[in-house]
Formats: sequence, C-alpha cells, structure tokens
Amino acid sequence: MSGAPYLASDDSALLRRALERYSGERCLEIGAGNGGNLVDLSGRFRLVVGTDLVKPSMDDWKGEANFVLADLASSTRGSAFDLVAFNPPYVAAGPVGDAAVEGGPGLEVPKAFLEEALRVVRKDGVVVFLLSDAAKPDEFERICARHGFGLQRIGSQRLFFEELSVYEAVKAQSSR
Repeated sequence: MSGAPYLASDDSALLRRALERYSGERCLEIGAGNGGNLVDLSGRFRLVVGTDLVKPSMDDWKGEANFVLADLASSTRGSAFDLVAFNPPYVAAGPVGDAAVEGGPGLEVPKAFLEEALRVVRKDGVVVFLLSDAAKPDEFERICARHGFGLQRIGSQRLFFEELSVYEAVKAQSSR
C-alpha cells in the first residue's frame, strides 16, 4: 500500500451525493481517504470521525472533523454512531497489488469494512457504503442479516466498465 490517501474520484462523488440526505449526532467514515466526505458531513453531524491507515493530505482541511489513524474502526467502541459510511477497496485482487483499490480475491476487504461498520453503528442507525457490480450483493445482504439489518440499494452510476452502487443497511423491521 502506498503512503498516500485514496484520492476522491467518481465513486467518492457518488457516495457523497448519497450521504447528503443524512444528519444526526455522531457519524463515522471508515477509510476516510483524503477526508473530503468528513468536511461535508461535519455540517450535518455534531461529531464526525474518520479513520484510515494513512493520514489525509488535504492542505486546506480545517479539521472540522476528527481523524484517527486506525485500521477500520478498531479504535472505536461498539454501537457509537448514528451513521457509518465507507467506500472500501472494491475491485477484486489483480496484478497491480494496490491495497487502496483492491478488495481481495473474495472481496474480503469490503466485507471486513461492513462487519466493522455493523459493530459500531447504533441499533437504530444506518450504514451507507459503495460497491461495484463485481460484488455479489447477496453476500453483503447475508452479513447484514446476521446483525439484524436489512440491505437495499439507494443509488447507482455506470462508469466506464462497471456499475457502482450505494447501499443502505438499516435495522430489519422484524427485529424492532
């Protein structure tokens, strides 16, 4: 993995547009990259925290949000956030070997992001995340169901050779 944060691209913009509808008390972005979503979210949440393995390099970032160098949400207690968002490395592993974009042969990395998000989101909270069409949504739906959450696609965009989708995980109705 390089020492530079993931730079915002079309996938980041798609997630950012989806996040515009949410507000509340506490928000976490796992794998916050350059911190761009944190700046946006800080206007709608009282406490905004981002985690990543690499420090953001935005020179003009005013620090309206908190940033923690951490693996996923390992430094965070469970059930702490109203909203947890992430844009994980979602491309199946290939010859490039770039951990910033490759999610592993079985997309283990995005699955680990989801497990961690479901651990730290409140029972009445929301998890919002982005995946490519290479991911099998039913696998992510099963992970959500194990935690009592339902999964639905709330947005998508076709980009070159793939379709990106944003998903929302909320507590399943039958579990309330």
